[in-house]
Amino acid sequence: MRWNAIREVIGGMNLFAVRLALRDRDLARWYVSRCLQMYDEAAGRGLQPRDPVGYIVDSGWADLSACGHVQLPVRPGGEGGSTRLDEWFHLASVTRALQPRRVFEIGTFTGYTTVAFILNSAKDAEIISLDLPPNASVPASQKANYIDTDVDFIQNRKLGSYVRDLGLESRYQQLHCDSMEFDPRPYLASVELAFIDGAHSLAYVRNDTEKVAQMMAARGLVFWHDYGGKGRFGPLTDYLESLSQSIALYRVPGTTLAWTSAAELSQLGR
Repeated sequence: MRWNAIREVIGGMNLFAVRLALRDRDLARWYVSRCLQMYDEAAGRGLQPRDPVGYIVDSGWADLSACGHVQLPVRPGGEGGSTRLDEWFHLASVTRALQPRRVFEIGTFTGYTTVAFILNSAKDAEIISLDLPPNASVPASQKANYIDTDVDFIQNRKLGSYVRDLGLESRYQQLHCDSMEFDPRPYLASVELAFIDGAHSLAYVRNDTEKVAQMMAARGLVFWHDYGGKGRFGPLTDYLESLSQSIALYRVPGTTLAWTSAAELSQLGR
């Protein structure tokens, strides 16, 4: 197994990747993927970088001097599968600047990003998060529709635990549903901030994107997590880059967040 791990990373990779592969195959994969993401961004490949808060201000939706500050818990509660700390801050900043009336998130997991949306929205804003039921598991017949890490997360997640730990359950609505079966019609043209971070296979990312496109209001932003990944996340990256051929789609610099405006995304299916 050691030599198989080395062969996976040796092509064009450095000695540090080889050392990691000898210790931990998954860690080596993460390291190589992260290096390649950084290279792509530095080389100007893929989605072009743009600051979403700057876009909000340029669109006349907010005055930066009035945005004040973001609010985040003293103790971050991210686990494997959650957004990174810097990404968490970016989403909180966008929420604070945009002040969306309705937020819709696909992929609750522990509720790490849900908390950022709750704490930085107005108290009367509607925060909705969609995920599979708490005790759901992936049937063997359906595993081909998921990437392997998603199957592990589904089976071991503590749905909404971070929201509950902070006593914020009353500030959001939890929907229990497979996003493939989710009906977006009750939310048509009403969502001003959306975050897509459910299952990461191409079929799910396409499904979630197309449904979110129907739900977006005239004003607003849409974000995807895990853009730029290689290997198992490659199809997600390829899909978003293919979308960028027809709509204006950007990356948040230095992160795995991709984003576009509601107006741009609403062009899908026209």
